[in-house]
Amino acid sequence: DIVLFDTPPVVAVSDAVVLAPRVDGVLLVLQAGHTRRDRAREARKQLEKVKANIVGVVLNNARLETGYGYYG
Repeated sequence: DIVLFDTPPVVAVSDAVVLAPRVDGVLLVLQAGHTRRDRAREARKQLEKVKANIVGVVLNNARLETGYGYYG
């Protein structure tokens, strides 16, 4: 079984920081074009401080360029 906890933003509220060391892994979710780098770094710093196991990052609302390209 897999249980997911969707917490409020790490920097805004302490919920994620309190929960993070008690779970197997943490996915940090960032919104493309919205989440500032300094806030993402601060979130990572707070999670690392409590020894959270950050297993990855999800980038929401990312615009993908379409088309073909090649190196040559």
